[in-house]
Amino acid sequence: RLLCEMAAAPHRVFSRETLLQRVWDHGFFGDERIVDVHIRRLRTKVERDPSAPRVVVTVRGLGYRLDPQ
Repeated sequence: RLLCEMAAAPHRVFSRETLLQRVWDHGFFGDERIVDVHIRRLRTKVERDPSAPRVVVTVRGLGYRLDPQ
């Protein structure tokens, strides 16, 4: 679901809060950092080199963006 949300609007920056609301529902109670964990897991599946991401990109201070190639 995380990848689908990001792929629906490529190049758009999604905040952690936005991704939490869209992927985990409004009833989720927990830390926003769960998004970081799932982004890291997603990168292991879609990136050639997860330590230097080029598809699922971090936009410092804002969130994450999908840059399909």
